[in-house]
Amino acid sequence: MAGFIRFIGIFNIAVWVGGSVFFSFLAGSVFFSPEVTKFTPPPYNGLVAQAMLERFFMLHYICGILGIAHLLIECFIKQGTFPKKGIIYVGLLLLLAIIGGKLISPNLNLWHQQKYQFQIKTEGEPPMIEFKPYAKEIRQTAKLKFTVWHGISQTVNLIMLLMLLFYFWKLVHPTNSSHLQTYSQKKRNLFSE
Repeated sequence: MAGFIRFIGIFNIAVWVGGSVFFSFLAGSVFFSPEVTKFTPPPYNGLVAQAMLERFFMLHYICGILGIAHLLIECFIKQGTFPKKGIIYVGLLLLLAIIGGKLISPNLNLWHQQKYQFQIKTEGEPPMIEFKPYAKEIRQTAKLKFTVWHGISQTVNLIMLLMLLFYFWKLVHPTNSSHLQTYSQKKRNLFSE
């Protein structure tokens, strides 16, 4: 049973890291490539990217919750010490994802609309955006805020990716003092003392 739980934890972090690497380095830039902007020019490509970002953050939420659940279940099954550091670490990753998805991303959406002078309609017939003239100052401020906060968002994303890689390494290569140590390793250490 402990081996299966360990497999679930490693599978979860592999999906989490893989999804983050794929979106950050491959998929994310596609929406702004010349091939895509021929068919979905600005601001439409930005709307598609924002819809994809919602799924990206959903991946973070699901994997973060599963990561915490994995640590708790592993602790319960192995009857070990409470994995306080691991839960704090995964909780911090989850918190960063929530900040990105629930605080930064909605503001980026708003500034994107102001920058391109449109508003998303919540009801009615397609197209679901309508032209909305904004004053020049609002557009310039929105453009500046979007640029700055997009940079902050990318920095947070990079920090999360580095943290995920470190956590993946710790799961795959547990140390003797780690809460992530397998049952057989603990058993061997117990008998070698």
